[in-house]
Amino acid sequence: MELLNNSRFLFTWLSGMTLTLGFSIFFLSVSWLTIDVLEQPALLGIILTAVSLPRVIMMVFGGVFADRFQKSRLLFLTNLGQGVLMTLVVGLHFADAYSATVIVAISILFGILDGMSYPALSSLMPSIVPAQQLQRANSLFQGSLELMFVIGPFLAGLLLTWGSFGLSFGMAATLIFISALLIMPRLIQDRIPNVAALSTKDVLVDLKEGVRYVMRTPVLRSGTFSIAIVNLFVMGPLIMSIPILVGAVDGTAFDLSIIEGGLAVGTFVASFLILFLKSVHRGRFVFRALFLTLGAFFLYTQVQSIPLLAVTASMSGFMIMLVYLPTVTIMQEQSDPDKIGRVMSIMSLAASGLEPIAFAILSALVALSVPIQTLLLAFVIIGLVCGVLLYVRSETFRQTP
Repeated sequence: MELLNNSRFLFTWLSGMTLTLGFSIFFLSVSWLTIDVLEQPALLGIILTAVSLPRVIMMVFGGVFADRFQKSRLLFLTNLGQGVLMTLVVGLHFADAYSATVIVAISILFGILDGMSYPALSSLMPSIVPAQQLQRANSLFQGSLELMFVIGPFLAGLLLTWGSFGLSFGMAATLIFISALLIMPRLIQDRIPNVAALSTKDVLVDLKEGVRYVMRTPVLRSGTFSIAIVNLFVMGPLIMSIPILVGAVDGTAFDLSIIEGGLAVGTFVASFLILFLKSVHRGRFVFRALFLTLGAFFLYTQVQSIPLLAVTASMSGFMIMLVYLPTVTIMQEQSDPDKIGRVMSIMSLAASGLEPIAFAILSALVALSVPIQTLLLAFVIIGLVCGVLLYVRSETFRQTP
């Protein structure tokens, strides 16, 4: 494969994999630390919020920085910062100085750095890969990250079983430091933007300009809404509902892992399938995949057995990636190089920022004793209506080859 002869892509790819593997080890380890050492299960929700909320907020501003600074340098600094945070956690372990306040503070900083890096990583790919290889590069890259999210928790479990939290956090720190070394600017050699110094006013002006650019560009606007629909109406409700549905049928932790594993396998397989798709009219393909995603999720809402839930979750994850990956590539190709960081940050917000909204809506309504299947079916119906409206109003996107 020609991509593997591209050293800049190779270093970026390896950096992304080691960073994701380190993050997934950290995520499982800190979750188990909260329950097993701090003995505060309720704190886990606060930690999840502490990571995700700053991450989502910084994704918005991260695109501005990605357009203003050399992307590889920004990634190097953020990865290095995350490695330092992991080293601090290792130090806390050996000093036996864990506390809820410190863990939450570290989680907030970790989320900020991760939100800063994501738009830079997404917008880096078009500058290091030829246009004709961009779809394959995105598929290979995203598929590998999905695989790391599968391997990471398993590896963390082994490290915690055979070793300690110090070993697990130490492994996470090592992997993240390696990811920083692999993304060093001298290895990636991407373009250094020729822009003036950045002020607070400039950040807000650039952000508004990026939003206006996306909204007045039909392809970018439709692509963003496509990703928003599958995340708000499918992925968010799917992730939130899995433990609820398992509990409703008196399932076990193993049953939970089967369904979550099915979802991960579906996204992973789809990511690599895109590598081999040729001569596909991507605009129409995305909309077909969007409606099939809603169809697969509808099937998920209608089953109750663990094996069928795993199968339909896998189908839903598979179809979501068939919407996501071609859409990201189209948006990268259609974006002005000077604005691609902001475009990717807005796309990232549509991909990750809307899931917590689905979590909040479902949590509130489940607390009011509304049946989960009824809620999921409502999400399918609303998603279908939004999908049809988007299809009707997205002629330019539909015609994108």
